[in-house]
Amino acid sequence: MINVSSPVLVGGVQVQTTQSRGWTTEELAQRAADKIVYVGDRSHPAIREQALAFKESVRQVVSFYLKEAVEQDRITVANKLREAGHPELVHLLGE
Repeated sequence: MINVSSPVLVGGVQVQTTQSRGWTTEELAQRAADKIVYVGDRSHPAIREQALAFKESVRQVVSFYLKEAVEQDRITVANKLREAGHPELVHLLGE
């Protein structure tokens, strides 16, 4: 018989929701930056400041590319609507 023991790590669970809308690119970018860069509460102040600056930089980059992705997807959907003979629906995409 083989016995394997492994520690169980219990972390906090955080739930975030929106009401009557989806997530904005800025909100998603902030959530991504929060997951990518963790800054400990007990970090040395100089290291903490540098880490927070890096986290903000990550948020800005993620936000930029999320906005680009949304714009490119809307262009693709608009073109598909036109090709399918429904150009009147393109305005619904915010173009």
